Amino acid sequence: MNTTNPMRRPWQVGALVATVLLGACAKNPIPYKQPIDVTPPSGEIAVSQAVTIFDASGSHAELFPDGKATFESVVASMPDGTYEAAQIQFGGADRASTGLAGFDRGSLATAARNAAFLEGSSPLYSIFEEDLVEVIRDGSGRAAVVVISDGLATDYAGRGGVQERTLLAAREVMEARGGEVCFHTVQSGTVDEGGAFLRELSEVTDCGSFRTASSLGSAAALEEFSRTVYLSDGSMMQETVVALEIPDTDGDGIVDPDDACPNTLRRARVDGRGCWTLRGLRFAVNGAAIESGFEAGLREDVDVLQANEDVRIRIDGYTDSDGAAAYNQSLSERRAQSVRDYLVAAGVSGDRLTIKGFGESNPIAPNDSASNKRLNRRVELTIVD
Repeated sequence: MNTTNPMRRPWQVGALVATVLLGACAKNPIPYKQPIDVTPPSGEIAVSQAVTIFDASGSHAELFPDGKATFESVVASMPDGTYEAAQIQFGGADRASTGLAGFDRGSLATAARNAAFLEGSSPLYSIFEEDLVEVIRDGSGRAAVVVISDGLATDYAGRGGVQERTLLAAREVMEARGGEVCFHTVQSGTVDEGGAFLRELSEVTDCGSFRTASSLGSAAALEEFSRTVYLSDGSMMQETVVALEIPDTDGDGIVDPDDACPNTLRRARVDGRGCWTLRGLRFAVNGAAIESGFEAGLREDVDVLQANEDVRIRIDGYTDSDGAAAYNQSLSERRAQSVRDYLVAAGVSGDRLTIKGFGESNPIAPNDSASNKRLNRRVELTIVD
C-alpha cells in the first residue's frame, strides 16, 4: 500500500507497502472493529474491473472503526473470478492504494486490514479526477466502483459546496472509459446531506446503487451486495436496490432489526447499536470531571437537544469492571452528573435532564482488554419522553 501526493499516480507503483499514518491519534489508538465473516457468492462475473474507494478523512474520525469494518467486509465479499481489482483510501492530500491487478483476495484483504486513518479533508472529486480516471481509463466492459464514505465531500481546504464538481468528475470518468461504469455508494454515519449526495452519485448511471453501511450488517446482506455489484445473475436496477433496503425508522443509520435504541433523535451521534453515546469524552482516572479539551464533541449533542426542546433526556453513566462495584456505581453517577452540568451550562434546560448511574452493569464489550474497557466507560443519552 502506498501513500502519495495526489499529483502522483499511485497505479505506477507496483509494490504493496503497509503504511500507518495515525499522526496525533498515536496517543489514543483507534479501536479495531471486527469485520463480518462472509462467504463470497459464486456465479458469472459481470465486471472487468472493480475499484473500492474508502474515505479515511477527518470527517470520518468518529466513524472510522465502523467504516473500516465495512470496507473489510465488502472486500471479503468480493467473488473469486477473472477480473481486475484495486483499492483507493484517501484523506486530504494523502492516498493509500493498491495497483490495478488481477483479483487477489489475499493482497486486497491485507490492504484493507492495514487501512489507516489518514485525517485531512474529503476531496472525493480529486479521487475521481486524478486517481480513478487513471486506473480505469483504458478498460473495457463494466467497471464497478464502490465508494464507502460519509458523503460529506469537501475541497482540500475543508470547504463544502463541491457536490456538483464531484458529480461532474464522476461523469468524466464514464466518458473517458469505453465501457460502462457503475457507482455503488455505501454511507457511513447518519448525516442526511451526506446520504442525499451519495444517493445522487449512485444515480449517475442506471446500474448504480445506494445503501447505508448498517444495511450491510449481516453476511446475507453482504452476499447479496456482492452478487448485485459483481455477478451477472445478481445485477438489478438501482430503484430495486433502494426499495429493498431495510427500514431505519429513526434515521440514525442503524436498521430497525439491529437498533437497540429505536427512537433516537435525528442527527444524534449513535454507536453501532444505534444508541446515543457521547463519543470523544474522557474523564480523569478515577475522577468525574470531563478532561480539558474533550468537551468540544458535546457541542453537536447540545445542538441536537436544542433543536428538540420538547424532549426529556436521561443521562446514563457506565464504567468498566475495574475496581469495586459500589465504587463504580458512584463513579458512573458522578460522571453522568458532570455531563448534565455541562449541558445545562451550554443552555439546555435542567428540567429536561435526569441522571442515572449503571456502574459496571450492561457492558457493550467484554472487559478483557484496554480497548474494550474504554468502550464500556461511556455516557449515553436516553429519551424519556
